[in-house]
Amino acid sequence: MYIDTLYSILLFSYLEYEKARENMADYNDEPPYTSYSPSIAILQQSSNTLRWSLETLFRTNEHFRRSIKSIRNLYDAQKVTNSLKDGSLPYPRATEKGNNFKHPGMSFKLRNVSFSYPGSQKTTQSLNNISLDIGAGKLVVIVGANGSGKSTLVRVLARLYDPTSGQILIDDQPSTEYRMNDIYQATAILSQDNLIYPLSFAENIGLGYPELASDLTKVKEAAEEGGSSQFIEKLEHGLHTTLNPYIDTMQINLYGNRTHPLYQEMEKIQKVIDISGGEKQRIVASRSFMRFKSGNVKFVAVDEPSSALDAEGELQLFDRLIKVREGKTMVFVTHRFGHLTKHADLIICMKDGAILETGTHESLISSNGEYAKLYNIQASAFVE
Repeated sequence: MYIDTLYSILLFSYLEYEKARENMADYNDEPPYTSYSPSIAILQQSSNTLRWSLETLFRTNEHFRRSIKSIRNLYDAQKVTNSLKDGSLPYPRATEKGNNFKHPGMSFKLRNVSFSYPGSQKTTQSLNNISLDIGAGKLVVIVGANGSGKSTLVRVLARLYDPTSGQILIDDQPSTEYRMNDIYQATAILSQDNLIYPLSFAENIGLGYPELASDLTKVKEAAEEGGSSQFIEKLEHGLHTTLNPYIDTMQINLYGNRTHPLYQEMEKIQKVIDISGGEKQRIVASRSFMRFKSGNVKFVAVDEPSSALDAEGELQLFDRLIKVREGKTMVFVTHRFGHLTKHADLIICMKDGAILETGTHESLISSNGEYAKLYNIQASAFVE
């Protein structure tokens, strides 16, 4: 509405201006005044183009402001100091077992660990006095109701947060004594909150290990391992397909000239690929498999990565992760019992930020506690 009003004012003002000039020329008895009627007619005929240009100008200005703000935030973020304590020890530590020693995976020992989110209004802690041992190379599954502290525990293990109180040992050394960057390089996190960027599929997957992002063979392998190749290969440009480009800031008007080279380039760009939640999770999983190719990963944190996958897709993802578990400690957070829990070396059942019980599937079922209760609730849905 505002664009139409502005356009009308501009056009009306121009017409009045030309009319006044013609009248003044007659009044001053000047030589015959050359009418601008042809120009006015052209302007009237170009009304749609002018209106489109004005609309694009205002819309682009809004996107420009957002882009500037995002760029400013990006640079400001680099000035933010890390509140976590950084150590000086390398990870993994030098070993006396020789160059052929294969690291078995990251081990953890939690001693009276508690955690509260800064500024939280909760009267209870997110983690409450947790003591736990996780052996190197173990497959661990954390279960419990919503809000029980499962995801928080994984984030504390990955050193995204430091505990409010208590201590965490990684490979029998206080976690705060290691260089954080080394710990992060040795960690892969696969969660439902990972972002998909407006890049190609290949670039999105390559972000898992940027050093090999240009190696298309490795990217294809990661896509197959993460299950994303199934739908990517069906697309015209495959891995080179761009996801959700911001096309509304790249508008042009070539007056219907479809043979113009710029028009053809814009046709290539302006293809918004809409992918489902399950497909996004496959892309994120493929990114994690790409990260494994660094050879540095010793700890894998998997937080509800299959919430949008069907049963078959979930089973395939978990099977692929288990196949590459050698030299890695894997901790899964899940609401779904069955395949994972039956193969887990250790199951941790949580409630209200505390650990209620730990053990294997068989031992926890036998004890008939909280885990058995949650398991039977799900199992009852499949039994008449």
